[in-house]
Amino acid sequence: MYRTAAILLALAAGTSADPFDWDAELTGSARCAMVNIAMDESGSMQREQKFMREFAIPRLSELLHSNEYQYHHVFFCTNGFGWSNATEEDHYFRHIGCTVGKVGGTGIVDDSITAWESEKGGEFEDGYHAIVRSIESVPADIEIEEGVFIDIAEACGTLKNNIILVTDEDRDVLNEDLDVEKVRKAISDANGILNEVVEVIIQIPDDLIDKEDYEIGIRADYPIENLDNPTIVEECFSDPEMPWLGEKCKNVTIYDVRNEIFTTNLDSGRMGDWKAEHTSNHPDRHLTNGRGGNTIEDYFPLIQETRGAMWSIGPLRASLDNVTAAVTDQNTVESWAECFVDVKVHEIDCPTCEPCHSPPCRDPEIGGDPHITTWRNEHYEYHGQCDLVMLKDPNWADGLGIDVHIRTKIVRFWSYIQSVAIRIGNEILEIQGSGDVEDMEPHYWINYEFQGELEEFAGFPVTLQSQIQYKRIWKIDLGPKYENEYIMIQIFKEFVRVKFSGGKESFGNTVGLLGDFYSGKTLARDGHTELNDFTELGHEWQVLPHEPRLFRTSDHPQFPEKCLDPEDPMGKRRRRLDESTVTMEQAEEACKTLKDPLSRKDCVYDILATQDLDMVGAF
Repeated sequence: MYRTAAILLALAAGTSADPFDWDAELTGSARCAMVNIAMDESGSMQREQKFMREFAIPRLSELLHSNEYQYHHVFFCTNGFGWSNATEEDHYFRHIGCTVGKVGGTGIVDDSITAWESEKGGEFEDGYHAIVRSIESVPADIEIEEGVFIDIAEACGTLKNNIILVTDEDRDVLNEDLDVEKVRKAISDANGILNEVVEVIIQIPDDLIDKEDYEIGIRADYPIENLDNPTIVEECFSDPEMPWLGEKCKNVTIYDVRNEIFTTNLDSGRMGDWKAEHTSNHPDRHLTNGRGGNTIEDYFPLIQETRGAMWSIGPLRASLDNVTAAVTDQNTVESWAECFVDVKVHEIDCPTCEPCHSPPCRDPEIGGDPHITTWRNEHYEYHGQCDLVMLKDPNWADGLGIDVHIRTKIVRFWSYIQSVAIRIGNEILEIQGSGDVEDMEPHYWINYEFQGELEEFAGFPVTLQSQIQYKRIWKIDLGPKYENEYIMIQIFKEFVRVKFSGGKESFGNTVGLLGDFYSGKTLARDGHTELNDFTELGHEWQVLPHEPRLFRTSDHPQFPEKCLDPEDPMGKRRRRLDESTVTMEQAEEACKTLKDPLSRKDCVYDILATQDLDMVGAF
């Protein structure tokens, strides 16, 4: 894990080190993040370099190390491109170095890696080449203090890679071997998310860009093909003050997209405040090239349908003096920095989560065989049969309280979630799956009434979002109390899946099978003992007599009887797989459309366990 300078003399001497293998198995236990910066080193970049050096990097380091996120190692790598003194053979790219963020404070251990050049100017800036080479240049070992190096693969159990491109020019094509598809693949292969700070103007249609409300970033996380077939609808309106004029109608083009636009919120009066707004327009309505030429055409395709974002250099540049780089508009710089850092840390910590209003935002779930994803997106399986505490907090929502119990059933060598019961305040909602594929009825009870009226639950709106064959999805919208947060329950045949999406204000004090909200540790009921034997963890969180009985009926076993365990689950799983009629190849083919690698893995397991290729529909 740790190596001294005596072992790594080549690294200490500054010679080339072995590059990190992004396909390498991570065998450590630390939670790690990588921030990889490709900085345009042409002569006009002094202000952006100051911003990254003095605002972005220290705040990223501090927040990722904070108690809210609890990363053990935060690696920073920096690179330059476009500098006239860099080598032409490497397309004017140079890898400057890597270091780690300071623990318990701000900044980084080795400030020399931010020694970007901006005085001598540059002529050629190939951002595509810079992104790919920045990824390839990450060394396998990074110095954490003088003479001491850390082996990334041996130290880390998880590694989140965030890439930042900063340039005020469009792409000069120096590396002709690279195109959009190859750059996107390089980012994806490195488990990375790209953010681009570039010369574009971002605007919400019909709104003026003024000093009170700068549009500073845009995310377009939706399938690109959704832009191909818009819907044309007629919208009619009348002026209530002049009704005699009648209605006026116009055709409106609607796209199945959700652009997320980040803006400063200077008129709120709070230093550094920002907000997110959403539109369903074509992104062309939001983006205009600045003086950097074809920036949008070159760089926007790299972040479409990803959690990455494009950021406008303009408001930031206007807030720093052109000659001295001194801050001239502190509020705008603070807003820009806070928004950029908050969004990036959210991407690093949970690239699949919906953004919430009290970060960190997390979306754990339980479902399938059964696969459990903790608050920190770490996976484990529990095979047993009993009633279990998925989550509880007696003070949730200003004292309403919440309890979520699941009932698991054993089938041979594995188990599944048969039903879930949720209590909020004085109301109880129970939802159960059905193994009868001909049964099209949704099986739910609201306050013990079968299929009672379910437009809201304990004051929170409820919608039945999907009702296709034997699949149902209910969404409990927590927006009245916690904006943009929800609880989702899905049934697929007899299988139940439960997912939460929320932040520290709503779920920060919860306990149960999902682990500790901040660390993700799977803790015992005492709140201190960490249990990594997941059979033992399941027994620990069996519903006890002092906890509410939420299910309508009592099922075996109930405490003091212990949860039932399958016999030799892994051995029987192996023997069962040898006898399977559905092959591993068939399961992998059925699951290949799932984006998340862990979801694909869980999907394959579930298909092989159930011998049902349709199980891909449960994900």
